[in-house]
Amino acid sequence: MSAITIGDTAMRECERCGGIWLEVPTFEKICADREQQSAVLGAALPAPARQLTASAEWEKIHYAPCPHCGQLMNRINFARCSGVIVDVCKGHGTWFDRDELSGIIQFIRGGGLDVARQKEKQAIEFERQQLRTEQMIAASRESGSIISYSDEERLGGITAAGGLLKFLLE
Repeated sequence: MSAITIGDTAMRECERCGGIWLEVPTFEKICADREQQSAVLGAALPAPARQLTASAEWEKIHYAPCPHCGQLMNRINFARCSGVIVDVCKGHGTWFDRDELSGIIQFIRGGGLDVARQKEKQAIEFERQQLRTEQMIAASRESGSIISYSDEERLGGITAAGGLLKFLLE
């Protein structure tokens, strides 16, 4: 891999495959800074047209080792919904196959990261509501009382269920 600089961002690129290695702080900077994103998008070379192949080797999933520690990296869907699968070593950085970094930047610029965060907030709120409900049920069992929900509690449960359905169906 050779060291390259795009804008004022240093990264390493594989001359053979066009993949890019970014350290954790560098990737965070690109995600947060529109100027850095523009520099990366401006420097991206158009990908050669992929030839369709029936080879099982092409479709096989490969786990790559981290260039720093040598441990196999985890494959994750960026933001859980971008459709861009990257290889991540939590302590060291992220490996992007050719065009994956551009795909992530386009996802961020298209509002995908904001949508993903909103979905995550909704899921957390749903889990909190579920926990409150379970705590109330447990408390009522301990006291031997019959559970009686107020209209506000029922409405909160319905809202949380609706939020979960919306989250799951989007």
